[in-house]
Amino acid sequence: MKVDGIHIAGLGAYIPESFSAARAVELGMYDREEHMRAGWSGAAVAGRTPAPDMAVRAGNQALARSGHDASEVGLLLHATFYHQGPDGWSPHHYVQRHTIGGHVPAFEIRQTCNGMLGAMELAACYLTAGGGDRTAALITGADNFGAPLVDRWRYAEGAVTNRGTIFGDAGTAVVLSRRGGFARLRAVASASLPDMEEMYRGDMPLFPPGCTVGRPMAIGARIAEFAARRPAEFDRARERLTLARVEVARRALAEAGIGPRDVARATHVFSGGEAYVRSVLEPLGIDPARGVLEFGRGVGHLGVNDQIAGLTHLVETGAVGPGDHVLLLGNGVGIALSCVVVEIVEPAGWAPAG
Repeated sequence: MKVDGIHIAGLGAYIPESFSAARAVELGMYDREEHMRAGWSGAAVAGRTPAPDMAVRAGNQALARSGHDASEVGLLLHATFYHQGPDGWSPHHYVQRHTIGGHVPAFEIRQTCNGMLGAMELAACYLTAGGGDRTAALITGADNFGAPLVDRWRYAEGAVTNRGTIFGDAGTAVVLSRRGGFARLRAVASASLPDMEEMYRGDMPLFPPGCTVGRPMAIGARIAEFAARRPAEFDRARERLTLARVEVARRALAEAGIGPRDVARATHVFSGGEAYVRSVLEPLGIDPARGVLEFGRGVGHLGVNDQIAGLTHLVETGAVGPGDHVLLLGNGVGIALSCVVVEIVEPAGWAPAG
């Protein structure tokens, strides 16, 4: 979808202090061989800070940076991967209450690692359609993986992939605006591969939900079970995912009217190792050095937050500036895929001069 007249007015990120992966190995929490293979240096750990509170911090930061008053925000979308609080409760309304307040629509978006990008597409459509008399939308996302049924260091063990992964905690936020901003959306593209949901489900029953019976979130074991039971289908699924990710990204680039050489930087699902970043960017003709490997490997896979945390990092450090295009790539379990093309049009007033 080619996007016209929608800007990024503000970004926010709350990333707690990282816990050393090497220290986790020393304490027996993380496998030594996996640490050496995967390349992670640390994972951001929020302790007992609830995910919605991290979203509130990031949301208020993005709102303050945007120059928009809360009364100008006509939509709130809150992206989530893991549980946010009590069952039967709406975290998006909690975030709304503590950021923009008021009575505008608020929705929770469940697309795991693709959540923030999927939410950006929905918000862009809302604003393009008119969005009432409001000129902006606030998108937040947050995850805290420190819950008893999640082992952030080992949840992916057994997965036969090129991306050994650990979880980090964070909250991020974006303010999209019809009025203006330091960057603009050029294009957004999305797709789904629903027949691949079984790869992440494995042989787990749908009822009762695992968390209600004390079953840990062992995603790696589920993928391994599927791979062992249906090896040929697993190999095809991995190939289809790569092809679909490339197709979505190429569509977004074409709709933005640019090519791979025009992409200054790219943000993606965080990995500790170079192989994954190569597998995402090289098929597009983009140098993997233009990704955010070093930043991501120091904080862990941040659930819904990787791409926006990466973009915020690039802007805050002056790594991108006016005239630069940034490609935001996501894929989440299910499979959900999105790609967003962003063009920096002026210096962000809240970021250091590049």
